[in-house]
Amino acid sequence: MRENRGETGNYMRARMNVYLTTGKKNYKYAYVAIKSLFEKNQNSEIYLYIVSEDLEDSDLLYENELARIYGHHIIILRFDEEEAGKHIHFGPNDHWAVGAMSSYWMFHELLPEDVDRIIAIESDTVIVGDLSEIYHTDFDGNYVICPGPEHKPQNHRDYMKKIGGDCLTFVLSLYDVKKIREDFSLEDILNTDDRIRKESGNSMMELTFGLLFCGKIKYIAARIACIDENERYMEELGYDYVAACEKTAKIIHFSSYGDYSKPWNPVFLVPGYSVWWQYAVDSPYYKEYIERQWQIYNNTRKKQQEIAQNISYKNILACALIFMTVMLMALCVIMRSDWIGCLVVPAAAGGSLGLSLLFRKLTIALGKVRGR
Repeated sequence: MRENRGETGNYMRARMNVYLTTGKKNYKYAYVAIKSLFEKNQNSEIYLYIVSEDLEDSDLLYENELARIYGHHIIILRFDEEEAGKHIHFGPNDHWAVGAMSSYWMFHELLPEDVDRIIAIESDTVIVGDLSEIYHTDFDGNYVICPGPEHKPQNHRDYMKKIGGDCLTFVLSLYDVKKIREDFSLEDILNTDDRIRKESGNSMMELTFGLLFCGKIKYIAARIACIDENERYMEELGYDYVAACEKTAKIIHFSSYGDYSKPWNPVFLVPGYSVWWQYAVDSPYYKEYIERQWQIYNNTRKKQQEIAQNISYKNILACALIFMTVMLMALCVIMRSDWIGCLVVPAAAGGSLGLSLLFRKLTIALGKVRGR
């Protein structure tokens, strides 16, 4: 227990250690996760360990002010992405940063010695409930406590069973840091990741920890712990179930795939986006959220226009005519036609192209007249 003398009042509150990774590229989006964490857990004294390769205290002026108001603490832990990159591997199309795997190092190299347990969240979340009950749950000899596998896609569950591991959900996972330090080395963790990379092709902490801590993972019901909201979960769980979980879960996680859909990049809508934006509206970065969304949209539209130009009617028709001309001229050579016959082929192709374009323009013009 530690005495808190912040603006929340003078009373004793139990300590809660929380782990989060972010960096200069996206820390402004983590403001929502941090504020909602502080606001929903005022009965605890939070030590928020932000693991980053490039953040400075000067970057977190607003976040440190929140910590002061609510009587919490923010500690930045340095993470060496260059060194970690020698061990971690992602595919060329994956959008995760190496820093997302800093959890491999947190037990032995990142966290202070006085941290005996820690609960992990992520920057693309909003906390909607008090985490203290989960945080103070007895490990009962297990290394990890996390949401049950019932929300995991079936293919994920099947894969973990195939490789001899248990399902682990990283967001809202609670670790017995002291016991893990005693029973495993950093090499044990990295060796397990190496096996996962050989099996699946990529590093992934949920798979690595699910294999490493197999048989020693304690589950709590997913519907009262964490609900992931993305395209796949909406399709598999359905709107009604997801919306109901928002009323019972402690945290909403906006995980994504290749489209990198987030509340600030709404490729499509999910119910929890409205909860995230309730905090975002009051954020000092709100204007930047909006302007960044415009930039994302404009970049996406530009790419679409470039693709449309590359597959336009004229380009497709020109490619088809060139291919047809080459084939017919090759046929003329094979058949030993005279040179006049060979020249007729490209002339006919050019005439066909001109007539096709003229016909298309007339059709468009006629459509406009009818539309009026």
